[in-house]
Amino acid sequence: MTLLSEPITEVAVTQLRHAVAAAAGAAGLAGDGLEDFVLAVHELVTNVVRHGGGSGRLRLLRDAVSLSCQVIDHGPGTEDVPIALPRPGTPGHRGLWLAQQLTDSLVIDSGPRGTTATVTARLPGIQPSGHG
Repeated sequence: MTLLSEPITEVAVTQLRHAVAAAAGAAGLAGDGLEDFVLAVHELVTNVVRHGGGSGRLRLLRDAVSLSCQVIDHGPGTEDVPIALPRPGTPGHRGLWLAQQLTDSLVIDSGPRGTTATVTARLPGIQPSGHG
């Protein structure tokens, strides 16, 4: 189920952060889990503005056990997207690493039409069916 689908622009970054926080909170994330998820999404949105052509789309999705946020840009794409801490003293370039650390998963799909980065967080208190 789609909870949010909004365009990404430089002027909308703060508004998107608040919208994601409200929707993710309403879906059941709370406390540190909510803060971590919102920060991870914010890092991905900021990457779109800085490195992904300046605009794109954010889609917040919910299934039975988790929330996912797709951050889609229409930049040139890249063959190798590093998800690692840069060398000490290197400014910036920590967004993807942070997004990966703060969520249950980060998946990046990049091609000539752009890049989609998807972060997922398990909703608290919901067990996957078939385990028990």
